[in-house]
Amino acid sequence: MTISFRSTEANNAPIVALHSSASSGAQWNQLMDDLEGRFDVHAFDLPGYGRAPLVGDHTQTGAAISAASVIKEIEKLDRAVHLVGHSNGGGIAIKIALMRPDLVTSLTVYEPAAFHFLNQGNNKGRRLFQQIKQLSGLVTAAAAEGDAPAGMRHFLDFWNGDGFWDNLPVTARQKFAGLISSVMSDFANGFAESWTLKDLSDLTMPALVMTGLESPGIAQHVAVAIAKALPNARIALLPELGHMAPIFQPEWVNSRVFEHVANAERPTVDFSWPHVEAA
Repeated sequence: MTISFRSTEANNAPIVALHSSASSGAQWNQLMDDLEGRFDVHAFDLPGYGRAPLVGDHTQTGAAISAASVIKEIEKLDRAVHLVGHSNGGGIAIKIALMRPDLVTSLTVYEPAAFHFLNQGNNKGRRLFQQIKQLSGLVTAAAAEGDAPAGMRHFLDFWNGDGFWDNLPVTARQKFAGLISSVMSDFANGFAESWTLKDLSDLTMPALVMTGLESPGIAQHVAVAIAKALPNARIALLPELGHMAPIFQPEWVNSRVFEHVANAERPTVDFSWPHVEAA
């Protein structure tokens, strides 16, 4: 007897996955492979990365400058989606959910780069905000001096640990140095945001917020604050993972994404097995 399960890919809502700064939609290739036959995954290049020019919708402000183009792509799918985002992509995913909650079936973010609200928080929040502003300033100053590699060294070592830049091949350093304008734009758009943690209480879709326990303190702090503010959120604290885990340890992150979106599609109270054909 042979038992086969009919693919649910055509029935499930698609996933739209948004990448981090200094990356591209290609960072989600493993997620596409992992969920093949289960979910259709769309990984768009955000403005300034991959094949997308550094031209957002400047009739908008803040993260909406990048979010607007993603919203147009989601509208073409003609249905709500499971929205996934990492770092800068996570901040943009939250902005999309705030702008168009009707387009978001579930929300999954890994350490969203949303720092603006820290400056209105407690002493620790304001201290962390100054830390990320200092990083942005170092990147901008290096670019102004014509030393893009120095700026990207600051940026990548902050998120990956000291010495990360020095261990990169020359070709990789050259590629990253060429992205400095896009990284500066991401910082500027993020700092220009104005939503508050209270605003997140309007987002009632199932949400999963992930953070690595080896990540910089600011990434963990922001993730926890956002998870607490979302009314229907779970937080996953992932041991031995850092900020770039969705790229360097995707097997740990993608399994969490799959569990979350699958549960959003078929909540436990309504769960049923896929159609089975026996021969």
